[in-house]
Amino acid sequence: MKIDIRAPGVPYSPLPDFKVEELRNQPERTIVVLGVPRGGTTMMAGVTQRCGIWLGSGLPGNLEDPDFVKKPMDHMLEAVKQRNAERKVWGWKYPAAVRYLPELHDELRNPHYIIVLRDPLASGLRELRGGDKSLLQALMNKHRLQLQNLQFAKSARAPFLFVSYERAIAHPVKCAEAVARFTGGQVPEDLDELIEFMKPESYKPVNEEIGQNVARDEADDSN
Repeated sequence: MKIDIRAPGVPYSPLPDFKVEELRNQPERTIVVLGVPRGGTTMMAGVTQRCGIWLGSGLPGNLEDPDFVKKPMDHMLEAVKQRNAERKVWGWKYPAAVRYLPELHDELRNPHYIIVLRDPLASGLRELRGGDKSLLQALMNKHRLQLQNLQFAKSARAPFLFVSYERAIAHPVKCAEAVARFTGGQVPEDLDELIEFMKPESYKPVNEEIGQNVARDEADDSN
């Protein structure tokens, strides 16, 4: 797999290249966005939505589907079954999803994982706002969870996209191009809105219309 060392998003998989290409061409895909808390996953979920991937309905500001946040495995398995019945392409975002993904992975239909990596000091400092932990503890928590992400990527037989938060916000259009290529989506037409959304501390209210492009295309294909 050819890697552009300047890109904001870099694909990776323990699978052979031909197998990854085969998975990318399948009409059914499940996209999961993960990373660490306060590590840029909300930004990446917004980009993924704008590339046409449905990440849930009635989402809160952090774009996390409640069915995949601190729920029992039985509940999440039922949610996966329901989403699969409703859509060919769908996904969700949860920063700490790696805590349950090893158990859920085999139940997902053609999973594609987007892992966001951010300067651990920047994400660690954001956690200090609550005042309930030390800087060192926050940094250790970030490294521990990110190591779990990397170990999962090493073992799970699926495509991954590693995204640098810092490079993504510096090169928003290239980031969207990488996400669209990886997910099978489309680069959003309104690039000005994309760039504005990706600016740090500038996330917009949830727009239910965003993330519907792929769903509409599939509906058209089925008629």
